[in-house]
Parts: sequence; C-alpha cells; structure tokens
Amino acid sequence: MRSLFNVCAVVCLIGGLTLAAHAQEKPEPPKQEASSLNKSKANPASDIKIEALWDGRKIVPFKALDNPKMVPMLEADYLNDSDYVLGVTLNGESRAYPTRFLWWHHIINDSIGKAESGGQVPIAVTYCSVCNTGICYDPILDGKTLKIDFYGLYNGVVVLCERETESVVLQVEGRFVTGALSGKQLAPKPALDTTWGKWKLLHPNTLVMSPTPEFQRWYSPKDQPEPRGYDRFPAPFFRPTVTRGDKRLPPFDKVLAVTVVQPQKKKSEPEKVIRRAYPIKALQEANGVLNDRVGKVSMTVFLDTETATANAFSSVLDGKTLTFEARKRDDGKYLFYDKETESRWNIEGLAEEGALAGKTLARVENHLSQWYGWSAYFPDTSIYGRKDSPQPGNPFEKPEEKP
Repeated sequence: MRSLFNVCAVVCLIGGLTLAAHAQEKPEPPKQEASSLNKSKANPASDIKIEALWDGRKIVPFKALDNPKMVPMLEADYLNDSDYVLGVTLNGESRAYPTRFLWWHHIINDSIGKAESGGQVPIAVTYCSVCNTGICYDPILDGKTLKIDFYGLYNGVVVLCERETESVVLQVEGRFVTGALSGKQLAPKPALDTTWGKWKLLHPNTLVMSPTPEFQRWYSPKDQPEPRGYDRFPAPFFRPTVTRGDKRLPPFDKVLAVTVVQPQKKKSEPEKVIRRAYPIKALQEANGVLNDRVGKVSMTVFLDTETATANAFSSVLDGKTLTFEARKRDDGKYLFYDKETESRWNIEGLAEEGALAGKTLARVENHLSQWYGWSAYFPDTSIYGRKDSPQPGNPFEKPEEKP
C-alpha cells in the first residue's frame, strides 16, 4: 500500500478517534441552537444542511499555503513526468502546482502573470484529492483579494473558508454559503489537471511549485504520489456529510464535469447554464473525442488517453462549427483533428498544425470529478449519451437492517 495513503490514514484515524471519543462522552449530543453556532456557520444559505457541514480544522492538520516558492522547470528534480499537476496560465505566465503537495494544503493562494502581459493577478488553486477535483478561482471579491483556507467537508468534498471572516465557500461551486460573505460568488479561472510531463511539453517555460520544508513530512514521496481520485472514502467522517446523490452512475466513477453558459439574446436576461457530465469511460471508448450539443452550444470534449487529461471547448470558431475526431498514429497514440480543415489540435484547444494553426478554441468551464461529488452539488446535471432522469438517493446510506 502506498506510504502516502498510510499517512492519510493516520490523519483520518486521529480524526476518527477524536470523534469516537466525543461520541462516547455524549452518545446523543444535543443539537446546537442557532445562537451557539460559531461564526463560520452563521447566516447559512437556505439550501445548506448545516448539520452536514463538517468543520475539520481542529481535527486534521491540513493548512493552506500562501505564495509558495516557484522554480524553473529544469530545477524540478523532485518531480517525475508521471506526477500530476494543476497547471495555470494567465497574463503570459504558466505555473504548475503538483498534486503531491496540493493534496495536503488543499489551497494555494498565489499570484501569476508577467509585467509585460498585464502584471500579476491573484489566484486560489484548490484541490480535493478524494474527489479528484482541482479548480482555480479568482479570489478578488468586491475589490478585495481574499485569502482562502481549509475548512472541512460537505457532500464528501473539501470545503474552504475565507481567512478573515471564516465564511465557508464550497470548492465545487465557488459559492459562499455561511458567514459574512454568504451569497457571494468566486469566479473560476482555467486550469488543467495533467501530468508534469504533458504540462512541460505544453509550456516549456513554466514555473513550478517547489516543496515547502515546513510541510515536507506531509508530502508524498517522489515515487509514491497521492492517488488521483479514490475508489472509496478514506475515513468515517466523509459519509455523514453527503446530503444527496444520484444513482445513475456508481459514486466513484470519474467524469469531466462541464458547465455550459447559454447564449443570451439580451444582456438583461438572466444567465442560463446547463451542466453535463462526460464519463471518462465514454471518452476512452471514443478514443478521446466527443462532439456534442448542450442546449444551444456546440461542443467538443477531448481526452488525452495516455495521461487521462480532459478538457472541453466550444466547437464554433470564427462563426463555423468544427467536427473533431481522434486519429491513431503509428505508435498507437491518438491525436485530435477537425474534419473540416484537417488541422491538428492539442489538449488546450490550440491548433498546432494545419490551416488553423495558431487559432484557439474557446474553453468551456470544466473540471474532473468523481460522480458523487458532481451530482450532489448539481442534481439537475445530465449525462452524455443518456436521456434518463436523475435517480435521487444517497449511495452511501447504510441499508436498513431487517428485523
């Protein structure tokens, strides 16, 4: 068994034993009155089940990190090409955040950008290793740059909080659901969950986060990285945080979760979004390319089958809809081409060869997830290739014992 999993298991065991001890002292603890809730649970959103919002800050020692040391690609001898990273490119600069380090911190508060390309802008890089959900957010809200910290769990996925007010923000949504910031929303920024080897090919001038000595003992060893998504919950305190689910897919199936904003006829119209899950298995069966239409938006979804890197784009470019396919090379690897111009595209939607070389497809908001972590937050989601209705139900509920 991976040594990192052992480390995580120890952390989880500590939490489990702590909870068990409290349970023995008070087998049926009284429900908290609203007046006794700490400020991190004050002013909850109406759709949040506050009893399922688990505050793990005093039980597990995870800690956010601000402005980590970044080094050039050639100095990253602590990474293997097979290690996974969250890659971000903004204002002419690329940075990679290894999930071997991110899984521990859960949040990196950083800044990115070159002076000649608009200067540095703040970002919050967030990651839930159990659900394999990595999302980058713009932490500027009402003109103020927020610092984001670890909080706990909700629906089996990590939740975060704002450092000053302790307002809880859902990692999957970027929505504040308690505290002084309740109702506010963070805007997502593009990020790519891929291997270090793949990211280097895409961005040879990238910087990369180096390990912070203070937390070195918590980082996974170089040759034993954190699993990229789990096939079960690693601790008993996950299950009670799950408030709902959908039984159309097994809970730990991997999907690319996509949020598609529909075009508006008038700016005054309320924004409409449609959410769809693309099972990674379906993408693999299609050799890495799926063409789709979500509402009024023509889309394509790419999967690099070698690295399990996925991304989604609008397939409309310069007013024309392109149709994509995967073509197998002599070495067995698949590349992405559009049928209309025979141009070759990469996983970031950039045409690298052909008549459209240099053109870029518009990215559609997306991130990887386990099915349980997406469907619990967005029960109205559809599944690619299926027309069946949602099948509500908590897949983690223990079946009732027969008398």
